[in-house]
Amino acid sequence: MKLSSIAAALSLGLLSGAVNAEIIHTKVAILGRAQNVKIGTNSTIELGCNWVQGLGTNPINLLRQKYNLKTAVTHYDDLTFIDEHGKKVNGSARNNEFSERYSKLEDMATQRAKDNQVDFSGRTGMSLAGWFPKSPMDDAIEYFGYDWEMGETPEVSSSTFSTLNGLASYSTDFGPDSDGDLMNIDPRGFRYIFLQEAARVFKPNDKRLKLKTKVKTVEYDKNKVTIYTDKDTIIADYAISTFSVGVLQHRDVQWKPEMPDWKLEGIFGFHLATYTKIFLSFPTQFWDNTQYTLYANPTTRGLYSVWQNMNAPGFFPQGTKDNIFMVTVTQDYAYRVESMTDAQVQAELMDVLRSMYGKNIPEPNAIVFPRWHSDPLFRGSYSNWPIGELDQHHENMVAPLNNRVFFSGEAMSKRYYGFLQGAWITGGQVATKVNQCIKSKCPVSTYYPKLYNAKAQGSIVKREVVV
Repeated sequence: MKLSSIAAALSLGLLSGAVNAEIIHTKVAILGRAQNVKIGTNSTIELGCNWVQGLGTNPINLLRQKYNLKTAVTHYDDLTFIDEHGKKVNGSARNNEFSERYSKLEDMATQRAKDNQVDFSGRTGMSLAGWFPKSPMDDAIEYFGYDWEMGETPEVSSSTFSTLNGLASYSTDFGPDSDGDLMNIDPRGFRYIFLQEAARVFKPNDKRLKLKTKVKTVEYDKNKVTIYTDKDTIIADYAISTFSVGVLQHRDVQWKPEMPDWKLEGIFGFHLATYTKIFLSFPTQFWDNTQYTLYANPTTRGLYSVWQNMNAPGFFPQGTKDNIFMVTVTQDYAYRVESMTDAQVQAELMDVLRSMYGKNIPEPNAIVFPRWHSDPLFRGSYSNWPIGELDQHHENMVAPLNNRVFFSGEAMSKRYYGFLQGAWITGGQVATKVNQCIKSKCPVSTYYPKLYNAKAQGSIVKREVVV
């Protein structure tokens, strides 16, 4: 069996020296968050991954081309601005200023990485770059330009790693014309390309693929791995885990023995952001025809500020019964929404929309959104590198246990964390390592049992305090 990068889509792969493999997955297919549903009369919307982010030779873009996935070009400057009083305003100048200041932050972060200087938070970086939000519209612009991308606030996010991550995923690694986003609007769903690739490895009703099976305990030693599920027990020579870092953090799976502290420190220190798209389908379109609308929430920074028109030119057909307006919430806002009923969320959104468009707008026909954070199979959406997490922490997070349990997934990718290509590429890399273990000898892995502060003047102050 060729292991290939299909491992990127698995919950837990178990491999033996005879290169037999069994794949355990808790859902009906090996797709992770690549899930879609119907809304309205017949529109397919993506609950999870939605964009091909980074074009060129990005493997996800190559799959898009291979299977002729229908997509639409995203234009982030195709914007309508609505202020806190419900009036359309021209926010382009301030939006352009944010973009310029953020570019300056990226330049600073890149140079600091080259000079091996310490990291700084997104907030610190934007302040050093001269960006200081002073109004609800500034907050909406900042939320759209920062939180909406990272999934978390500037206060908790790394500037250095997010800058390098963005450059690698969009421009430097995938050749000419790779900087761009394509949003999937294919009625087959984003999942189609992964199902087609999986079909190259697994036959229909393949006995090696264990669907709707929940992993309860992972037991490992120097000789083997034993997996206890809710259905049976499986013993293997090697295992590949692609549990999300959120699942690992929430202790949804028991590990015997417990993972060592050096590894847990890396896992617990990393972040899994929650990015929740809320879709509303209306009988008519009452919003502007631009791709995006920014609303300056007068009371809460960024809450219900970024709206996307799914019937914009090039997206879903116009003039139908399915008029879909989508709003995105992240992190604490997403947690809050998940704790509410659909009806409560709809009522709150309608209050916002009436502030934006008046009291005479119609009620929606349907509302759909996922609850990624509270779902024990996911515990969030995609990873974000936090301020304070070092390269070495990430190396420890990725390092295998006894060269028996290996770790893959988007969070395990230093270059492409948070992106689909991160999951895909690390899957292939880890599968290659396990293949090497089976055929000859496992490659050497790097980890750091203890991490120390740099020898700087501040270290002397710390020592004086603790002596």
